[in-house]
Amino acid sequence: MIDWLHFSRPWVLWALLIVPIYGYLRLRFERGAGVAYSPLQYGAAPKRGRLAARLLVPLELLALTLTLTGIAGPYRRTELELIEDEGIDVALVLDVSLSMLAEDFEPNRLEALRRIAREFVQRSGNNRVAVVIFAKDSYVQTPLTTDHAVLLPLLDAVTVHTLDQNRSGGTAIGDALLATGDLLQRARLEGRDQALILITDGESNEGVETSLAARYIRELEIRLYAIGIGGDEPMEVDFEDTRLDYLAVLDDRQLETIAELADGVYYRAGEVDALEQIFVGLSRLESTPLEIRLVDIRRYLTDLAALALLPLFAVCLYLGGVRLRRPLR
Repeated sequence: MIDWLHFSRPWVLWALLIVPIYGYLRLRFERGAGVAYSPLQYGAAPKRGRLAARLLVPLELLALTLTLTGIAGPYRRTELELIEDEGIDVALVLDVSLSMLAEDFEPNRLEALRRIAREFVQRSGNNRVAVVIFAKDSYVQTPLTTDHAVLLPLLDAVTVHTLDQNRSGGTAIGDALLATGDLLQRARLEGRDQALILITDGESNEGVETSLAARYIRELEIRLYAIGIGGDEPMEVDFEDTRLDYLAVLDDRQLETIAELADGVYYRAGEVDALEQIFVGLSRLESTPLEIRLVDIRRYLTDLAALALLPLFAVCLYLGGVRLRRPLR
């Protein structure tokens, strides 16, 4: 939608009332400015001089009008409606506990987790994506964003050292689900579905009961997808050149229970193409425009008024200062 003419300082236009007053006084001054010459000295002005005299005052009035109009700040206004592309909200919930260092995936479970997360972000299109990492404690690596180029280096930086394992040792899946549910709930847009992708080995041994957290996710109407990373056999874990005194096991049963209670789906990494199945599920969710914004674009016309005024001023200067004031010969 285009509105053709507006003024940033419309009150200046009141000054246009002085234009006819100036024109009246200017003509009156011209009539009273004549000097009586003796018949011997007097000669009629040439036709070109009479034409210049008639043109000078109207041109001065036009120049004054253009000057005041330019000061008033004329502009053309265009209103554009910007609609962000449609999508959904997805939170990646990534396990960075020490058990993810088990080497039943090449080179370890944590690297496999990063590969899955990176591929998901690269294929997320217009979805808003958040990243939450957890061990015993949970941490929002980034809130929901459509700037996927920022997410990729952040995912590369995710290691077990991202959280203090001395203080945050252990795995609290329930706490991570609660924190992510609150994050998505605060950013919810009407009519826009949300999903949570949990990537872990499923050994929750800290915090809130996973069953309670799963029911909470279902009450928030957040679609849950769980991806289990791990092999069939318990694995030893080395951390900082020290072998830990426990074996890392993929707890399929716990993850299946979480998915069932949250009315979600569980996949085991390696057995199926989990991401393909998740994208099929996400495609069924309701997507809406992220935001509809009205942008007001203004193109100021003051430069056009100045360009028109410059030759007009030159003509007035020539007529008044040269043409009419040149002695008669």
